[in-house]
Formats: sequence, C-alpha cells, structure tokens
Amino acid sequence: MLKQIRTVSLALMIAISSSASFAADLYLVRSFKAPGPSGLAYDPEYCGLWVVNETREVVLMNLWGNEIRRFTAELGRVDAIALEGEDLLLSDGNGTYQKVTREGGAKSRPYRLSNQLFDTDGLFFDAQTRDYWVADDTMSQLLRVRADGQVTQRVYGQDQNPQMMEPQGITRDPHSGNILAVDDADASDSLFEFAPDGRLLDVISLEFAGLDAEGITVQPETQTIFVAFDDGDMIAAFQYVATPNGLPPAPLGPGRCMVSQAPIAEPPA
Repeated sequence: MLKQIRTVSLALMIAISSSASFAADLYLVRSFKAPGPSGLAYDPEYCGLWVVNETREVVLMNLWGNEIRRFTAELGRVDAIALEGEDLLLSDGNGTYQKVTREGGAKSRPYRLSNQLFDTDGLFFDAQTRDYWVADDTMSQLLRVRADGQVTQRVYGQDQNPQMMEPQGITRDPHSGNILAVDDADASDSLFEFAPDGRLLDVISLEFAGLDAEGITVQPETQTIFVAFDDGDMIAAFQYVATPNGLPPAPLGPGRCMVSQAPIAEPPA
C-alpha cells in the first residue's frame, strides 16, 4: 500500500477534477524555496502559510513563497506551528508551547500542553473539536490532546504497515475528516493518511517530490496540501483527493482563495 506522486499541469488538473471516473490521490502542482522548513500552518485570513524552521524566526508567506511578514519568537526555537482561532500556537519541539498573536505578541507564557508529550515535531489545532493533534517523533505516535492535557486518542506508528517511525508534520483535512501525517527521510519519507478513528487508509511515497518531509498543512477550499521538505529547502503544493473513510464528506466553504494556483497575491513574474 505504497503509492507514488504524480506530477501534472494545471490544465490537466482541471480535466482530472472534472472526470468522476479518474481516481486521483496526490498530484504535484508546484514548489518554491523556503530555508529548512520544519512546520507549516495555513492561514485563510491572509491566504498564506506560516512557516517555521527550527530557529526563532516565524515567517508568513503567500502561496507562491513570497514573504508577507515575519517576527522573532520568544521561544528558544520554533519547530512546529498551528493556527488557533485568531492566534498562533508555537512549539519548541521539546514539549514547550506558547500562544502568540499574528504579529508575534505573547498571549501566554511558555507552558507544557501535556506531560505525556516529549518531542513535538508536528502540531495542528482542530477548530471543530477544540482538540490538538501532535506528532511525537520520539514515541512514533500521533496524539489527540484536549486543552486540559488529557490524551484522548493515540495512533501508534510502529503498529502500522508500513511503519510510521518518525512522524513529523500533522494536519486534518476538514472535508474528509482524515488525519494526514508525514514521515521523514530517516524513516519512509511518505504521507500517511488515517481515518478519524485512527485506521490507516493509505501511504503515499513523497520521494519524487522532495526529500525529508517535515511539515504539512491543508488549504481546505481547494483541497491543496502543502508539504515542507527540509532537504532542498522547499515547500511543495499538491492537489489532494482523500481516500473514502465511510463518513459523508463535509461541504467545502467558498473561502477567500478558491484557486491555489491563482491566489490573492499574484505569482512572481
């Protein structure tokens, strides 16, 4: 159950999306440079991506890789990032978190979300359930954590086939409800797709798109996935078609960025 990336042009993408008989999985659309990205979070307010790279710098880019703004975090480094309402949640990768504004102002003191977290390499806040999803590299687990720190769900990477030994980025597709996680180059360098109940649905190799996948986020309006690749200093955009999980898909909202290939900010000339 290991698939490979397909690369298509925008014109072919449109033709594919209009054909109900074509079973798509993941299609590479484009990529752009970003220095050593380790964590991503999509921000619909700015039609952009928050990018961190294990330094104190937090950068907002548009969907073509042009910088919009940046700030320096209070934490010693930032390994993972999530959008939580109007604020950002930062993690230093060692279990310490801090909530800040989009301008970088502190909304909380540094704190530990849960004493059961050791190595936060991926972070996602689920606005529907108000829970946090964490990819813990040391434990090879994906954990669903409540605001009070209680772990309510675990996905064990070593129990999967193939195994997910070093989960890095994590996100949730609000359309299908599927949980998406990337495993880095020290393991399988693949995208793992799970049903909401933790069942493994699919594993897709990322080796032809980039090396050492570290972060992932989804733009739900267009079903576009962005993956951060540490080796090569790159972020890649993919068109994503979810594996059915037995649940009815949620409707896609109109959003502000209906076509990821033509966002509010025009691509560079």
